[in-house]
Amino acid sequence: MAGPNLLIIGAGGVGDVVANKAVQFRDRFGTITWAARTADKLAKKAAAVNARYGAPEDSPFIAAEPVDARDTDAVAALIEKTGARIVLNVASPYCNVAISDACLQTGASYLDTALAEDEFTIDIPPNWYEHKEWPRRPEFKAKGVTALLGMGFDPGVVNIFCAWARKHHFDAIDSIDIIDVNAGNHGKYFATNFDPDVNLREVTEEVITWEDGEWKFIPHHSIWQDVTLPLVGEQRVYSMGHDEVQSLAVNFPDTPRISFWMGFGEHYMKVLEVLDTLGLTSSVPVEVDGQMVAPNRVVKALLPDPASLAENYTGKIVIGVDVSGRKDGQDKRVFIWSTLDHKENYEEVGAQSISYSTGVPVITAALLMADGTWDPKTMVNVEELDPDPFLALMPEVGCPWQADELPTDGSWPYADGAGSPSAAPLSQQSAATDRGAT
Repeated sequence: MAGPNLLIIGAGGVGDVVANKAVQFRDRFGTITWAARTADKLAKKAAAVNARYGAPEDSPFIAAEPVDARDTDAVAALIEKTGARIVLNVASPYCNVAISDACLQTGASYLDTALAEDEFTIDIPPNWYEHKEWPRRPEFKAKGVTALLGMGFDPGVVNIFCAWARKHHFDAIDSIDIIDVNAGNHGKYFATNFDPDVNLREVTEEVITWEDGEWKFIPHHSIWQDVTLPLVGEQRVYSMGHDEVQSLAVNFPDTPRISFWMGFGEHYMKVLEVLDTLGLTSSVPVEVDGQMVAPNRVVKALLPDPASLAENYTGKIVIGVDVSGRKDGQDKRVFIWSTLDHKENYEEVGAQSISYSTGVPVITAALLMADGTWDPKTMVNVEELDPDPFLALMPEVGCPWQADELPTDGSWPYADGAGSPSAAPLSQQSAATDRGAT
């Protein structure tokens, strides 16, 4: 028996992965529809996905539909037209409110991968979820409509890693450090791995972190540490504000410190410093020859399309959560992590690992929504759900993960970038083999 009809909104790099993965698991969904604003581009992408998996010409596995994702009524009409019961929002965060409101109107379940944002706005105060998402929660609850917030990798899987650590390995958690490193090489002088408009703002905003039970504010890239991670070795990571810290601070109220760290290479930092110093990373419009223009939009127009990076990308990403606390009165530290390879992901679905690492969790969650395992009938951040079904399924969809017990002195035992420390891993979940054209 076919599952619920699926609607995917957004045809960027993440949308490409989500479309491919949805088709790989098409036996667990009903119809699959892929929607975006640019009809011709979307039709070509959908045709490529159908061809990759051998869909008959008269019976495509995935259908394409144009939609303005910032128009609530247009999205609601498309939900009704397709009979979609699950809507996966992998469009720009500027579209979140319109899409989620359309789901409220129609009763379709909703999922997104990042916080809603307003164009030309920077440095909003915490808690970020209190501006757009959480005020809508009472209405989702009253109507019994499911909404899963922040279901990418970070935010998303890292939140679930935290929930899994709390459920299975800690009586009390003292600190959470989320670490995201892309050790790959795309061969370009300078590029961003996803929409430059969003990416440049994210890495240059004032850092908001959770420390001693309150929000702390620090200049961007002013605090860093060197870590030695599995497979990618020693990396310098910088403290950054990020979506998951905002919800974890609320849902892990007894954890004094929650921080997010992202790795940047020396060359990237030098170029970014010049752009930032000149004001070219700002999303606040300035007047140019009588026209109001956001400087980062000019930079965006000049940078490579993030989707174009995938073909020549090499190397790996490692994203994990370093959790410290106590179990049975003893100090304990666990690192829960996942790794992907850019070349391998491109060969499978034509995307680099940054997009792949977001798209796989989206479909993993969609499968759990489809079979009723995850159906809270209200709005939740994903760390509020049972982590076990998700982490059992994610490797089958394409992302492996592992948990290792590390020394409580804060050292990193991954000598020379080895895959595991000398101690046996607490848990190891390998990715399933490629589903290919099944």
